[in-house]
Amino acid sequence: MATNTPMPEVHRRLRGHAFYPTAAERRRLPALHATDGQGLAHVTVQVHYFNASSDLWITEYDPATGEAFGFGMVGHSDSAHGDWGYFDLPTYESHAPRRVGELFERDLHFTPAAARDVLPDGAIRDGSTPDE
Repeated sequence: MATNTPMPEVHRRLRGHAFYPTAAERRRLPALHATDGQGLAHVTVQVHYFNASSDLWITEYDPATGEAFGFGMVGHSDSAHGDWGYFDLPTYESHAPRRVGELFERDLHFTPAAARDVLPDGAIRDGSTPDE
């Protein structure tokens, strides 16, 4: 069930921009499970989030809950240790930074593209599908 209640923006002032997908991005983002079976190389990454040591590339989103699906490398930059999975965006938005670079941000300059074209080497394994 969709809701018009906005997601929390605890760090909007510090960040300087909205964290959650824009209206245009929400229109493009498939619902959760909508890309199951398409093969990871073929899904489109719609939104990118980052901080100094983490990246999240989002392919599906539920605007009512803030839950997203995509590829994440959290706390490191090695795609071999990254994984496809579900991310609770309100948790990342409200993460309290203790040092410079820990604040999660939405990449304002990201252009949606096929996962195979934007994810780091090793993020897509042969035969992988989002529902694995």
